[in-house]
Amino acid sequence: MSSRTRRTTKSSKTKKTVKKDPTPAALLKKVASVSDSTKTLSKEIRSMTKIFTDNQKILVSMKNMIDSLTSTLEHIQKQSRQVKILEEDTQKLFSGLNQIRGQSNIVTKINDQTARLQVQINHIKESQKAADSEKISQKISQSMDSIKNNSQMIIKISQRIDEVRDDLRKVSAKSQTSPSVAKDLDDIKRRITSISEKAVQIESLNGVIEGLKQQFQTISTKSESLENLTAKTNSIEQKISNISDLVRRYDASASEFHQKTDHIFQELQGLKNVTSKAASDTSKEMMALLKLSEYQSNIRMNSESKYGETKDLENMASQTTQIINLFDKLSIEAQEKMPIPHEVRQWAVSKIFDCADKWEIRFSDVLNILTNKLGRDLLKESIRIKQVRDIYGIRAVDEIRSELNIS
Repeated sequence: MSSRTRRTTKSSKTKKTVKKDPTPAALLKKVASVSDSTKTLSKEIRSMTKIFTDNQKILVSMKNMIDSLTSTLEHIQKQSRQVKILEEDTQKLFSGLNQIRGQSNIVTKINDQTARLQVQINHIKESQKAADSEKISQKISQSMDSIKNNSQMIIKISQRIDEVRDDLRKVSAKSQTSPSVAKDLDDIKRRITSISEKAVQIESLNGVIEGLKQQFQTISTKSESLENLTAKTNSIEQKISNISDLVRRYDASASEFHQKTDHIFQELQGLKNVTSKAASDTSKEMMALLKLSEYQSNIRMNSESKYGETKDLENMASQTTQIINLFDKLSIEAQEKMPIPHEVRQWAVSKIFDCADKWEIRFSDVLNILTNKLGRDLLKESIRIKQVRDIYGIRAVDEIRSELNIS
């Protein structure tokens, strides 16, 4: 019995160790499954390599945008410094204006004093015109002539008086000798009375001469005072000219100051406009970049999903048209070309084709969606023929070339 049990155990062991050879059908199934898995893996690897290359291009474009933003921010900082300097200059100018306004009362007083001096000078000139030197010289010459004539008359009268005295002496000597001289004495008395009257006239002439002397002295003093007045008027005119020069300089400095302030205000307004424009442009660029990052995240989320429909493709295409229109609008507003990068467009179209391949959507439907949403020109620029050939074959490539007129 023991020998039988041992034999049975050995036979069972030998049966277990023996392996059956696989059939060729099973081998073919396994090879097919392995080939399918390798195909899927190759497709996934290709898609991953495309994603990595697209991401690298997007990162390069983002780096360029960030560099442009940093340069614009540095430019804005420089302009803000200039604005601060200009604000300090304007404050100094306003303080100078306030000082000038405080000194405007002094200028008005100077103007009033100059007006008064001008009036006084006009009066002096009128008085000088009224009392001309020629008339005064004529009067002086006439008075001198009259004085000379009077002096000659006085000399003649004194000579006549001497003659009369001599006659009186002779008559007194004859009166002692002859009594008939009474008549002659009466004549002499009459002559003496007439001579006395002439002497009175001579005394009056002496008074007239003294009056003329006094008038001559007054005329000389007036001439000296006129010379002093002319000297004073000359000094006053010099002072007025100096004051007028100061006023002109003040007016010129004030006009230059106003021109400089106007120029500085214009520069400030220009800088404010530039800074506001730059700030608005930078804010718009930041919003556009945020929108672009949001768009890319949405496209990646859609491409990572395993299942989808034509509606999802239409949504992706509409999002691409929206982001393209947004960048075109920003470029029009900023008056600078800010189009969406060409790599982003190619990336979006390739993502749509990858999703269509994954979701098993027909090529004709995909082509209709892209031509309706993006337009033929944009699709012609951003489509990749190799990708279409790998996914849909040569017929799809021929259809695209005939549809988009690609040679």
